[in-house]
Amino acid sequence: MRRFIAFLIVLMSGTGLAVPSHADERPARVITVGAPATEIVFALGAGDSVVATDTTSTRPDPVPTLPKVGYMRQLASEGIISLKPDLVVAVEKSGPENVLQELGNLGIPVVKLPSLDEIKNLPDAIAVAGKALGRDEDAKSLIQKVRDDISGLAARDEAGRPSIIFLMAVGHGKPLSAGSHTTASEIIDLIGGTNPMASFDGFKPVSPEIIAADQSDYVLVPQSTVDHFGGLDGLKSDPVLGLNKAVANGKVLTVSSSTILGFGPESASEIRDVAKSLHQQEHGQ
Repeated sequence: MRRFIAFLIVLMSGTGLAVPSHADERPARVITVGAPATEIVFALGAGDSVVATDTTSTRPDPVPTLPKVGYMRQLASEGIISLKPDLVVAVEKSGPENVLQELGNLGIPVVKLPSLDEIKNLPDAIAVAGKALGRDEDAKSLIQKVRDDISGLAARDEAGRPSIIFLMAVGHGKPLSAGSHTTASEIIDLIGGTNPMASFDGFKPVSPEIIAADQSDYVLVPQSTVDHFGGLDGLKSDPVLGLNKAVANGKVLTVSSSTILGFGPESASEIRDVAKSLHQQEHGQ
């Protein structure tokens, strides 16, 4: 019933879950968990084998129309088992751990990718997924493309770096900003900016007073936040985010929500586009 007749036991992100040893025998039914994992599998040419994803996965097509197995950190084994997958490819923060372990115990290979909160781990994550999918050569090509995209991001002298705050609307709650050790903060660094919120770690709610007092040159927001307000004019007129100096001045940079969730194959080229937009705004283009 299973396509793989043997498994190589490996440690990935401290989980020690089973990974297929016959990479040349490609799995026919794959479930992906986490937006970056889904994007990696599709970028490796294995999209036709994906039978379901988690709810954070929104691209590429036809991902939005595929069955969902729940939120990446609140998975239930029953739904996954019912889809009879040959392989589950999951991001590092997927869970709960007992669910993933149960799948492994039932003979369903689960591959956890290295943390994709840092773009430096993306090549390794692609290599791990490529091996599990029996697509090592595709992985090599994709890794080279990602490395080329990353190397194209030029460094700046500290003195020439503009300040860039990250803000994100979260329903009816307080907006979130990003401190150190976040994808947003790394994006700001990669495009040549400095993060005024780097004194704290992670994503945290920020008050209207802090947003209004911020004097950053630019603001980085997910495209979904701009769409939520109906465009840049709507963002400017928001009673909270509109208080920010950079927002009011239209000094807005956008990035996809998928990249904020974790770095995937499209993230490197996307960050280059954000850097280009920053350069154009700095030079009044």
